[in-house]
Amino acid sequence: MRTEVFAHPVSFRRAPRAEAERLRKAGVDRVRLAYAYHGGRWLLTTSDPAAVVDFSAGRWFDPQREERGDGKGRPPLALPVLGDEATAAADALAACGVGVTGWLVGLHQSHLATARPELALRNAFGHPYRHALCPAQPDVVRYARTLVAETAGQPAVSGLELEAFGYLGWQHQSAHEKSGAALRPADRWLLSLCFCSACSARFSEAGVDGEEAAARTRAAVLGQLADPRPAGGVAEDAVTALGKDLHDTLLAVRADVTTDLVRAAAEASGGLPLSVRATDDRYACDGKSSGDLRALASAAGALTVTNLAGDLPALRRDLVAAGRTGGGIAAGWNLGATQTRSEEELMDIAHQARAHGASSLVLYAYDLAPAPRLEWLRRLPREPVGGVTTLYDSPPKRQTEPAR
Repeated sequence: MRTEVFAHPVSFRRAPRAEAERLRKAGVDRVRLAYAYHGGRWLLTTSDPAAVVDFSAGRWFDPQREERGDGKGRPPLALPVLGDEATAAADALAACGVGVTGWLVGLHQSHLATARPELALRNAFGHPYRHALCPAQPDVVRYARTLVAETAGQPAVSGLELEAFGYLGWQHQSAHEKSGAALRPADRWLLSLCFCSACSARFSEAGVDGEEAAARTRAAVLGQLADPRPAGGVAEDAVTALGKDLHDTLLAVRADVTTDLVRAAAEASGGLPLSVRATDDRYACDGKSSGDLRALASAAGALTVTNLAGDLPALRRDLVAAGRTGGGIAAGWNLGATQTRSEEELMDIAHQARAHGASSLVLYAYDLAPAPRLEWLRRLPREPVGGVTTLYDSPPKRQTEPAR
């Protein structure tokens, strides 16, 4: 089983070759390197211990292409270029024999959703969410395809990791969010339903009355705000709010929209191996693509199932579900001090991931977890998973047709 880590280019800013060599010596086979990322504030542990690094949302590579408008006097939907640190980091990693996967955070982009609110998620009350683009919007699909195509063409990139390629949710840990309401999981999901023009069109195509769906959603949320009820199961509460037929159809439409987006991204990848961050939780709105795992695996080729909150039972559930799809599987876990309490616990997680068919264990994140834990990686199981081909075992076949 391969050992991989998630990493941000800021960790390679001061000494890219030294950081790459540090990872190689720790037994890291591959780095899933952020080429496009949301804004953040990281407390570094390794490359520059105790440094607090603030960065905006954007891409960390220069696509070196002429920016063109959309014919309507508006700029193209594209992330700002924050620097070329991803290119320098990838070159250093490749020189050390460490593989590079381009990690793309796609639709969780406050800069774009704020600048183009007509393309953002819009809830049943008509409020746009400034942190998330809607995957049903054609302009958003074009943006995602372009981002994938540009990253696939970067030097040293030999695979792609898609995160936040699907619907995100109401909850978003930023801007000091405050809420005194007793929201149930179902209410949080209902507040995450999108009723923008593109989603409404998809609902109509599926025979759903979008106005009725929005009205039922509003009634359920307003009722909970006024008279909090205890939570039952999320599915039970959601069905009660919407009615079974409407509930089931909305889930199916959202699953189809997400699969369509991932399929469009895969078509733009130039033949590079591609994995999508996914979950079997149909109500998830946290950056993982949710819906039909079999369809997502077919569209992307492989699934990355993660639990960065330290919930091992939840990770196991997703691994079991991913194993039924027939696609490649990578398991992601948080190496942070709160989520992983000991080396023995990490070894147990690695063995469980391998037993469920994962060909890679991907750890989050380099330069956030305590630096001495890199030594633990040397002792992780290395033997291959029987009968499972890893995502990067064979060289990719690049397509010659340009992305559209």
